[in-house]
This record gives sequence, structure tokens and C-alpha cells, in this order.
Amino acid sequence: MSLAWRVTGTAVALTGLVAVGVYKFVLLAMFWRIEPASTGTWVNIGTVGVAMLGPLLVYLWLTRRLLRPPATFRRARDEAAFVVSGSPAQPGFLAITLMVQAANTLPMERVPGTDRIGLPVDPGLQALMAVPALMVLAAFALLWLPGPELRLTPAGITVRNAFRPHDIRWDDLMSGGPHPGRWTIRLLHRGPDGKTGSSRITVFRLHINAVFLATVLRHYAERPEHRAEIGTQAERDRLETGFRQWKAQPVARRGTAVQPPVIRA
Repeated sequence: MSLAWRVTGTAVALTGLVAVGVYKFVLLAMFWRIEPASTGTWVNIGTVGVAMLGPLLVYLWLTRRLLRPPATFRRARDEAAFVVSGSPAQPGFLAITLMVQAANTLPMERVPGTDRIGLPVDPGLQALMAVPALMVLAAFALLWLPGPELRLTPAGITVRNAFRPHDIRWDDLMSGGPHPGRWTIRLLHRGPDGKTGSSRITVFRLHINAVFLATVLRHYAERPEHRAEIGTQAERDRLETGFRQWKAQPVARRGTAVQPPVIRA
């Protein structure tokens, strides 16, 4: 996820946190005083809906183009790898949801002698504030800690989930794969002990077309003579052109393929 998307997701998430907080501690008491009571109830429902769903809808509008991930790679600066970064859509939505729910779970009580609402003074209730605090920390972690990343190099595939990278050499991939699904791509490969292992790439967390990625992985597994060009502009253009030609065929299957197509040389 780029810095711009991290800042955008943080800004929208904090907006949701503040909006729900203002509703709970400022507006809610005002709605209690609206007459008739039915009007206050409907105003209350509308306000809480806007406060809780508004940030998610705003972020959905901002990320609408990301819901159709591209069939391409980002080139590493040294031109020695193709890189796929994590999509900002999933961590952004999760962070916003956590921030909104953090404000929603803040303990509150009526200030004695008034009709205002404030934070509790009881130590037992104050201890409950640890829950929303943890939710806020989790939201920041989703946005700012390193996310998933995939790198294709002439040597093989590097999959980074959270903090632990996992390397798979092209020569270790088993024939007949990869096996794309709706959310993941499963790779069968030989482990250091010679036994067959299985790894999954969580495609829905990456900013790339799943069928395109599965196609390229199969291509390099079966065509080792093309691996040395991984990371170059010419090779990226060739992959994109081959995939577009396959999609243009009348018999091409769109969406998630049972078996990825073959990119012609």
C-alpha cells in the first residue's frame, strides 16, 4: 500500500472515530430532548447511520477503481523483479470498521445532575476503555504495518504475508498448476526434504487480476527460457499483450479460470 493510501485510510478512519464520538457524547443527549419523541428517534437513527456508514461509503467511493485490479505488474527499481503490492481496499475497510466500532464501544454515562453524557468516572467502567483502545491500535497496525507483497524474480517467487517471507523456486513448482480459486491461488511445490508442499497466495489482498497472476506463474513454471527477462519493461509488455490476446478470443473464459491460459511466446 502506498503512502498516499495509508494517509487516506487513516484520515477516513479517524473521521469515523470522531463522528461516532460526537454522536454519542454530544448529539445523543440533544436528540433525547426533541419533541415529539418519535421525531427524535428517527433523527437519532438517521444520525447514527450516517456516522457509522458514512466513512465506509466514502472510502468505497475513493477505492471504487481498485475493485477491478489490473492485469499488470509493478517493476522493481533495479529491474530485477516484478512486484505486486497489497490492495489498499481491504485494510482500509477493516481499519475504518475498527475505528467506528471503537468509538461505538466507548463506555459512557450521564453526568450527574445534568442531561449531558460523558465518560464514566467509575474505575470498573473506565477499565472497559482498554477494548476500544486496542481496536484503534489494531486499525493503525492494519494501515501502517507492512502488508502482503509478491515478488517474481528470475529465481522464483517470494510471498510475504505479514512479516515472514516465503520463497519458492521456479524449478520446485509441480506441473499442472497453479490452481486459482476465487480468493486464493494454490501452488504445489517440492520442499527442501523433497516432499510435496502446498502454498497459498491470498489474491484478494493483492492489487492484481487473479487470472493474470495465475497465467504468469504457470507461464514461467513451464517456460524457463523467459525467466531471465523478469523485471524488464519489454517482458511486462509481452505478458500484458499475451493476456489481452487471450481475453479477446471468443472462447475465452472471464473471471476465475479453472486452469489459467498459456501466454504465447
